[in-house]
Amino acid sequence: MKLSLPVLALVVATGFPLSACAQQSSAAENNGGPPPEVRGQIQAARDNAKTAAFNDLSPADRAKVQSIIDQVNNGQLTDVRAAVQQIDAALTAPESRAVLAERAKMMDAIRAVMPQNGAPPNGGSNGPRNGERAGFRAANDAGRFLLQLGVSREKMRELRQAAQQHQPQR
Repeated sequence: MKLSLPVLALVVATGFPLSACAQQSSAAENNGGPPPEVRGQIQAARDNAKTAAFNDLSPADRAKVQSIIDQVNNGQLTDVRAAVQQIDAALTAPESRAVLAERAKMMDAIRAVMPQNGAPPNGGSNGPRNGERAGFRAANDAGRFLLQLGVSREKMRELRQAAQQHQPQR
């Protein structure tokens, strides 16, 4: 099944399992992806999570995180793991918990609007989540989530492709 580029970018940006979108039936005649209204709801959930997560940070920590994201977006920082580590180091424990709570809310909102035929059976995963193959941590991590929300989809895709090319074959 072929996924449209906007749906793939959304899946990559949200950390949602690619297998969930790949399993959608051909009934969703939108190049295999969810209908436009569902994509809009998913984007709204992501936008709301971004606003709320950044608002959970102190002004000083928000500035530090934004600086790291800016460095990734403009190509000065190309090591995603290092960027995540820097963001995590900038956050306090309460900020990390608050950001992860925003991530959970976003994922719940996305699951609520995704067509039922798009979910893996029994709620399980059908393989590695996005990023695992590229060597990115798939754990529920505040720094990773903030980076995914702040870095442009195009830049994140570029970085993941570069990481996949540099990964040893199994």
